[in-house]
Amino acid sequence: MTKIMKNQLLQQEVAEMLSNFLEQKQISQNKLAEMIGVSSATISNIINEFWERVNETMLLKIKAYFKTKDWTLIKTSNFTTVQDACDTARKRRTMIGIIGYAGAGKTTALQNYYESNANTYMVTCMRGVRTKQLLSDILKALGVNYLASDVEMIRTIIGELNKKDGALLIIDEASKLSANALMYIQDILDGIEGGAGIIIAGVEYLLENLKKGVDKKKMGMPEFYTRVALWHHLTGPTRKEIETICVNNGLTDKQIIRDVTRLNDFRQVRNSILNFETA
Repeated sequence: MTKIMKNQLLQQEVAEMLSNFLEQKQISQNKLAEMIGVSSATISNIINEFWERVNETMLLKIKAYFKTKDWTLIKTSNFTTVQDACDTARKRRTMIGIIGYAGAGKTTALQNYYESNANTYMVTCMRGVRTKQLLSDILKALGVNYLASDVEMIRTIIGELNKKDGALLIIDEASKLSANALMYIQDILDGIEGGAGIIIAGVEYLLENLKKGVDKKKMGMPEFYTRVALWHHLTGPTRKEIETICVNNGLTDKQIIRDVTRLNDFRQVRNSILNFETA
């Protein structure tokens, strides 16, 4: 395949990604450009196929944003649990918690659900995030740029979610949030009750810290804990799951596969397979 043909395929692939995402998420080209970190003109040029105005580097940057790497997702037990939890939270319009060790595949499954379903909004929390930044991140995920008092921002989030049909808000890495930030999520849930669902996902100490707060009667913790309708706990990878992941991602050497099956989490499995591929 010539370089020109490869570039044409890349152009077509990226254009389809953008069109599908815009249709799925019902957001503007300007908002998508902001999310990716490119100019709105670049998005417009790709959609309208003005290829002379778009270089290969920009196409690769956009492709990387959508994480379309040569990796085949396998519907592991954890993957299915996460997807089912999202469906349940959306349909029941309630809050569900997902607890899993680092490398359990939480974020991969949540990201896949977010990308595959309309009216789904996802925020990934960073360590030490302040409450106002969390509210701002949620609003941006909803396609709204708005900075005001915390109360007004919460009201705006509630209003935006209640406008949607069967919306789902996903808060990933929720174990990094402060108690105050969790109280804000509770306020959002109270405001959208019966209108949308919420997923909170994190590692084990998300639930452990909540329970400690409940036992110590820390302000707001008992109320928040009782608002989580259901907790899902993810499990370690099975040998069969690891073997399936290996084979479907190009690793066929039986001895290497046996070595990989000794690993304890999906992140290590993925890294090992990718390392063998590039060795």
